[in-house]
Amino acid sequence: MSNDDNPVSQAFELQREAIERSQEAFKEGLEFQQRLNEAMLRGVEGGSEAGERSREMTQEALHNTLDAIERMVPGDEAAFEQVRESIDEAFAAADEAAGEASERAVEVTEEGVENFEERSEEYLDTVEGQLDQLLSAHENLEEQTVSFVDETEEQLQELQEGAPGDVTEQIEAIQERMQELREGMRD
Repeated sequence: MSNDDNPVSQAFELQREAIERSQEAFKEGLEFQQRLNEAMLRGVEGGSEAGERSREMTQEALHNTLDAIERMVPGDEAAFEQVRESIDEAFAAADEAAGEASERAVEVTEEGVENFEERSEEYLDTVEGQLDQLLSAHENLEEQTVSFVDETEEQLQELQEGAPGDVTEQIEAIQERMQELREGMRD
């Protein structure tokens, strides 16, 4: 129920608008958190890829250094081959361990993001249901309040019309106070 001229209705409308804006801000906050989580997941995935490229470049640099040393020091090719195999084995083990760690980090991050999204949706659904009930109750309260104020004014008007002078002055004073109350609610 909304009556633009009625300050009581205007006050209730402002309250509803504030509730609705708060709900929208809450939704936007959750959406921001979801985007942030997705960015974090991309960062974890990108970090894994960067680590792999870094290990490959380091391994290649060690092989190039070994090749240069081997060209400067002729002779024992078997020793150089053994060093190459050791380097390759160490990097293979490091790649495997890093790959498993990166895979697990991505899995855990994905699970966390999915878990957050599920919980956020459930929470948002619950909050929206509760806000719908609140707004409905709020509208009912507004209707009752406006109805009460209107009926009270009508009863005062009827009393004023049929009352002797002293009572009429008292009713006028009450009406003035009600008018002041209405004006105060506009401010």
